[in-house]
Amino acid sequence: MSRDPFDSRAPVTILTGWLGAGKTTLLNHLLTDPHGQRFAVLVNEFGEIGVDQRLIRRSNEDIVELSNGCVCCSVRGDLVRTLKRLRKRRAWGLLPAQSFDHVLLETTGIAEPAPLLRTFLVEEGVAALYRVDSVVALVDSAHWNRAAAETAARDQIALADFLVLNKKDLVDSKEMALVEKEIVQLNPISPLLKTTQAELDSKMVLQAREPRPLSELEGYPMGHHHSENEIHTITLTTSKPLDILKAELWFNSIASSHSGELVRWKGFLNLEGCEERAILQGTYELFNVASEKPWGTLPRRTELVFIGRNLKKESLERGLQACVAGNPTIT
Repeated sequence: MSRDPFDSRAPVTILTGWLGAGKTTLLNHLLTDPHGQRFAVLVNEFGEIGVDQRLIRRSNEDIVELSNGCVCCSVRGDLVRTLKRLRKRRAWGLLPAQSFDHVLLETTGIAEPAPLLRTFLVEEGVAALYRVDSVVALVDSAHWNRAAAETAARDQIALADFLVLNKKDLVDSKEMALVEKEIVQLNPISPLLKTTQAELDSKMVLQAREPRPLSELEGYPMGHHHSENEIHTITLTTSKPLDILKAELWFNSIASSHSGELVRWKGFLNLEGCEERAILQGTYELFNVASEKPWGTLPRRTELVFIGRNLKKESLERGLQACVAGNPTIT
């Protein structure tokens, strides 16, 4: 996804994944990769990050200067305070680096990324300075059966914009195929890469992500019936243009009626009277719609994916049809 050239907010990439998935290994790869970017790295505690000692120059309270011009900050319970302090210190010239190009936020293994996303979207003084480009989730392929039993681990995957199946060298092809199948069932809309020692092109981690077209998802299991409280996926499409006001009202209704159940929802929107493709991005009850590039030769159609619990496809389909321009609103 191309970034808005007039958006001066600092881009943020959130690294998530269950305990032992390889987040710190990936973080160290990013910090040592000669890509020329300077990072502000946020971690919950320095004791958990394990930043390679050869990267550290000196420590100043909760800020560590890294040898590549980056800085590392510990987050001790208050992300908002840390983000504001980081920007303020930079503005006052108190940071060793004159500026940073990108923020990397590594979560603890048991953390759900949704509260972090809410912070960046709605917290006054944060949303104006930072934007989340991508949530990257790592999966320990060798021990997925243990993490799969944890709700937070499944939510981490469902919320991700990019999935990394790490430790592929520790499992055979048959076992990896089973892991991949379960991960895709939890999140069929995000790109997936298999790695050893979390080695991958840093550009794949740092780029802003948009939803995958549904045409790329043919053959993946979606919309299946699952037991109560299990995450499942519903996809909806229509080639008919949507009324902008009706769509906005519908999205607000979804956010309200599915609070706590809808984990991730996003897709492409064909809005009446708009030559640009619009992109919907939603996390739990928060969502936004932004215009992107013109449709051009792409087929003009709405493609939506909803990931969550206790979702009813029939109800969502009725809501989408009610948003079609010229159709009566369903009450």
